[in-house]
Amino acid sequence: MPFLAPSHARLPPLDFLLTDQMESRNAIAHHLGVSLRTLQRYQASGNAPRAVYLTLWFESRWGRAALDAQTLNEAQHARAWVASLERECDRLRGVIQALEQAQEAPAANSAVFHAS
Repeated sequence: MPFLAPSHARLPPLDFLLTDQMESRNAIAHHLGVSLRTLQRYQASGNAPRAVYLTLWFESRWGRAALDAQTLNEAQHARAWVASLERECDRLRGVIQALEQAQEAPAANSAVFHAS
């Protein structure tokens, strides 16, 4: 599975990530394991450690959208794989049926008398 986290250059600004959160600043700071004052300093400077950016990104609409897209792609891939396996099973059933029918019709050079 590929990395879903964006590179530092593709992360939205910290203000966007914080504005996108529905929780209070106290709850966000508690979730990040920092004090409210530290979170306020991060916001005032517009810079935070990468772990904070990534945590906020995965909690934002952008992170959830990336996870939803990855989930949808994996589900579609699995569905296509199952469909291909079903087609292969159908093909093999046809081969078995053809072999069974060929076995019922004796060959021209088969034995005339059957030992019982």
